[in-house]
Amino acid sequence: MHLGKWLATYNEHILDAKKHNQINHFEIQEEGFVLYPHIFYLGVTQEYTETHAHVPFLEGKSSTGRLGIDIHATAGKGDVGFCGNWTLEISVKQPVKVYHGMPVGQLIYFPVDGEVEVRYDQKKDAKYSGQLDKPVESMMWKNRF
Repeated sequence: MHLGKWLATYNEHILDAKKHNQINHFEIQEEGFVLYPHIFYLGVTQEYTETHAHVPFLEGKSSTGRLGIDIHATAGKGDVGFCGNWTLEISVKQPVKVYHGMPVGQLIYFPVDGEVEVRYDQKKDAKYSGQLDKPVESMMWKNRF
């Protein structure tokens, strides 16, 4: 998996799980973009994937990790039926310059035992279905709690 050309950051410093927290998208230019610690970035994969019979796991590449780049905080597992570009939850240990198209991760597919009753792309309340080539902010606010 490769880093897409779009990154985003949240507009507010303090995020609220019950509120729709807005993000600001910006494009990674040819000369790259420096990521800084203590800033949470949303990125996107260059690749669009569809998984209809397997559970996909997105893992960072060791070369990416050795630069101090984490590509996901908790969302490394996809759902059967996820169709879209993957939003990356990027944080870094020290300043590092990244580039559009650089390899950042790899997908691992696990087969599903039994029948899948409702795939993610068939759920009425699927919050992240059909993601395109820009990062998508948290939709936690759509949950009832």
